[in-house]
Amino acid sequence: MPASESESNIPDGFIQVNDHPTELWSKAAFEHVERLQKEEEKRDPDAHGLYIYNDYFGYACCDLLKKEMLAIGKLVASKNEKLSLSTFHRLEALTLYMCNSGAADAFPTIDDPELAEAVYDAFGALWMTYLLELEAGAKPHKLGPARPIAARNLENVVRTSAKVITQYSGLGFDKSAEDLQSAMLRVLERNDMDGTVKEKLFLGKSADSEEEEEEEEEELPKKKKKSRQSADDDDVKDAAKEWKASKAMKTLREVAGPIEHGGRPWDITKWSKAALEKEKARFGGEDDEDDFF
Repeated sequence: MPASESESNIPDGFIQVNDHPTELWSKAAFEHVERLQKEEEKRDPDAHGLYIYNDYFGYACCDLLKKEMLAIGKLVASKNEKLSLSTFHRLEALTLYMCNSGAADAFPTIDDPELAEAVYDAFGALWMTYLLELEAGAKPHKLGPARPIAARNLENVVRTSAKVITQYSGLGFDKSAEDLQSAMLRVLERNDMDGTVKEKLFLGKSADSEEEEEEEEEELPKKKKKSRQSADDDDVKDAAKEWKASKAMKTLREVAGPIEHGGRPWDITKWSKAALEKEKARFGGEDDEDDFF
C-alpha cells in the first residue's frame, strides 16, 4: 500500500505526532518510552490486581524516574557521551514520558516533598545543563539541528521540554518552572530558533473529540494575548547556576525515600509467589502487621 502524502514527508527514523509537521519525534526515543512504560506497569499494583497503600505507585514511580534520571545524568556529565545522538534520544524520551505517563502524574503526589522536589529539579536541571552543553559544543557556530549533533527535531524537543516543566507550577516546588522555561527558550532564540512558548505539549489534532478541539481553537486567541516576560542572557546564566545537573543528580542520589514495601522491590514482577499471595490476601481484607502508610 503506497504511503500517503503526509507519511511520505516524514523523515526516516521519525514519527509524526498528531499529523503536525513540527511534531517529529524519533523512533529511538519511542523505544526508550516503551521501555519506561513497561517498567512503570511492573510497579503498578492495579496492573497486578493488588491494593497496597495509596502512595505505593507514586513512590515506585519515583524509584523508576530516579534510576532513569541518574543514568541520563551520567551521560550528560560524560565527555565522550554528552554530545552523542544517543544521549539526546534519552533526554527526548524522558520528555515524551513526562508528557504522558502515570509516573509523571504520580510523583508529585507522594507524601515526601523532598523526594518529589528532587525528581522535579532533576528533570529541569538535566535539560538546562544539557542544552548549554549542546550550545557550547556547536561553537564557533550557532546551535542548530545539525550542530553539534544531527538532531533535526531539536527545536521542538527543547520547546516541549520547557513546556513540560510548567506542568508542575503551583505545586509548591521551590524553583520557578516559568523562569526555567524562559531561560531554555532564550537559548533557542539566541541561536536563531523558535523560542516561543508552545500552546500545548503536542500541536495538531489529537484523538480527542471534535468538541474539545473546537474549545481549544476558541481559547487559542486568548492565550496568544498573554505576554511572556522574555529572559535575557543574564537570566540564562542564573538558570544555569540554579538548575545545575551535577548538583541535582547529587541531591537525587542522596535523597531518602521510604523503605521498599516489606523489603520487596518496587518492581512487583520480582516478588515471590508467596509474597503476591500474601498481598492479595491483605487486599481481601486480612490485616498484616507489616502494613504501613
